[in-house]
Amino acid sequence: MARAAKFSVAPPPSGDLYERDYYAWCEAQACAIRERRFDRVDWLNIAEEIEDLGKSERRALRSRIMRLLEHLLKLAYARDRMYRNNARGWQLSVRNAREAVRESLDDNPSLRAEADRMLVAAYRSARNEVLKSLRLPDTAIPETAPWTFARIIDDRFLPERDG
Repeated sequence: MARAAKFSVAPPPSGDLYERDYYAWCEAQACAIRERRFDRVDWLNIAEEIEDLGKSERRALRSRIMRLLEHLLKLAYARDRMYRNNARGWQLSVRNAREAVRESLDDNPSLRAEADRMLVAAYRSARNEVLKSLRLPDTAIPETAPWTFARIIDDRFLPERDG
């Protein structure tokens, strides 16, 4: 029985593979770097992917801050009946969100310098979500955050009831 000859096919240019099969591109790039075959590394796309990883960490932290703010705002501004039915769940969500924020900052300490700025943007989104979910008028919740970043991650802090 005759065997088929094995021959090596030159890999497609990395940029082409990046567009056609992202997973295969990732595998090929990891292999090239591990083997120190730097002539096969798609440097431009690698740099872009690394930047995207950093942006992803930043977005994740902002999302966690937003979740924390949402539940703090609900605790502060929910109407009495809604508060009585949901306060314990919101308190537990606050606890979990604080832990998630701390973990993000432990993993990415350089993001700590951006936390106050993130709070401003996250607050706007959290406020809108709470206004919608609690069916409150715009005037029910302040337009700017009533708390600092240091305050919202303090385990001893829960907001005063305003609702």
